[in-house]
Amino acid sequence: MKTFQLTVLLGGFIAISAMGQEFARIEYLCTDWGPSMTWSGKTNESPQFSETEEEIYFLKQVSQFTHGSTASQGKGINIYLCKMKPDGSAKTEIKELWHNVTYPIDTQDQSTWMTVNVMTHRIILSVTYAGSDLTGLWKLNLDGANLKRIYSPNDLKSDVYRINHPSWTPDGRWIVFDQRLKGQDLHQYRIARCDSDGNNMTLLTDGPDDRQPSISPDGKQIAYIHWIGWASRLYLMNVDGSNKYPLPNPDQKRESHSGTWPTWSTDGKKILIVGSGSTVIDLTTGHRMFNRRPALQGNPQGTCGWPHWGRLGLAGFNVGGILFTDEEFQQAKWIGSSKVVECSSDRLSCRW
Repeated sequence: MKTFQLTVLLGGFIAISAMGQEFARIEYLCTDWGPSMTWSGKTNESPQFSETEEEIYFLKQVSQFTHGSTASQGKGINIYLCKMKPDGSAKTEIKELWHNVTYPIDTQDQSTWMTVNVMTHRIILSVTYAGSDLTGLWKLNLDGANLKRIYSPNDLKSDVYRINHPSWTPDGRWIVFDQRLKGQDLHQYRIARCDSDGNNMTLLTDGPDDRQPSISPDGKQIAYIHWIGWASRLYLMNVDGSNKYPLPNPDQKRESHSGTWPTWSTDGKKILIVGSGSTVIDLTTGHRMFNRRPALQGNPQGTCGWPHWGRLGLAGFNVGGILFTDEEFQQAKWIGSSKVVECSSDRLSCRW
């Protein structure tokens, strides 16, 4: 049976001009794989999770507005935790996380990152490029309950401008993420670790430009990107920050592989990084297994976006919509897009 990989792309909506008609702009923000969840939604019932099946969890931003004769008038910006089947069917709103937020999350840049912890059934979520009521590091359950901001970069005394790209240890005890420091230099990043409540903060790297940490499935190592000038290099270190080294690239006789957004295969034997294509690296040898640009409707799609690797393939996001790519990165197919839709009287048609 052929399996598929998933890429979620953001932004990009259809421009519509009409007088007085209500519309909704729907934007997908971030995604990750998680255990399949069955739940009635009642507060007195607990969700049931599968040990064998996976679903896609994602955030969706819905902005309702009316086109008038002079300007568009905002009607509300709401953000939902959602899930769907791996083929894009059974899209379901699990819970509204934020209602009528002051400023929307900017979807034109890498602005959110979600990581699901399978053992604890929790999500860690980073939000950047939004209002101060949203930015920071958030923790919540897979049913949307117990949403709590555990770390905020808004403290004026802090030297941290924003945080992003959180990654769980498999046991759910620790979270690693990158910090961008305040100042004019856009290449001042370092990697830090905190516990699941946002306490016991520890710096794992000193920078000056270390980003995008991803913890291995066994919880022992962290893959991350170390920038040297304008060159990105794939590095590994222990989960406590010790033993930092570049993963050798014997294929091109370089110090390390070049790319961004590392993610581990579920067996911990391979890493994917994103560059001019999707590069899969054999960790035991350092050799590149393949580098491809999947085709979407006959056209090269480029990279697969900021990915997560699940049992069925990869889930990621970029600009434009949601798509699947096959496991060899040959072909891709759309399963949904960010868009503008016309609202009906019951407003439910605005949701997807």
